[in-house]
Amino acid sequence: MKGQRILVVDDSAADRAALRMAFERAGPPVTLAFAENARDALTQLRASDAPRPQIMLIDVHMPGASGLDLLADLKHDKSLREIPVFMLSGSEDRRDVAAAYRGHACGFMRKPKDFGGLRELAGLMARLCTEALEFPDPEG
Repeated sequence: MKGQRILVVDDSAADRAALRMAFERAGPPVTLAFAENARDALTQLRASDAPRPQIMLIDVHMPGASGLDLLADLKHDKSLREIPVFMLSGSEDRRDVAAAYRGHACGFMRKPKDFGGLRELAGLMARLCTEALEFPDPEG
């Protein structure tokens, strides 16, 4: 499948840059979009001309509305609730994991500590998006 899109929501510019580089080096190719906070992500998703992402990667801990708050907003919005969401965090707090699954996240992953681990994670997510998952047609 070509043209699969992943929306990454992370407040850290350094983490967004590292994720971009990791996806570029990991293959298979996917189209990446980035949002630096929950509000930016919702604005992008609700724009009438914006292509819908096949999956989202959301950082748990962000200033303002957290990733868990964004997850709740997505799951309460009939037009957005079907987007598969994977939570990403450097936190070791098991309560974050439990909260993500209670909020109907598809998965919870720890941010790798080095670039090699990040590249592996990006490759896994890209393969998941392009090879493993089936998605409905954009028309519904």
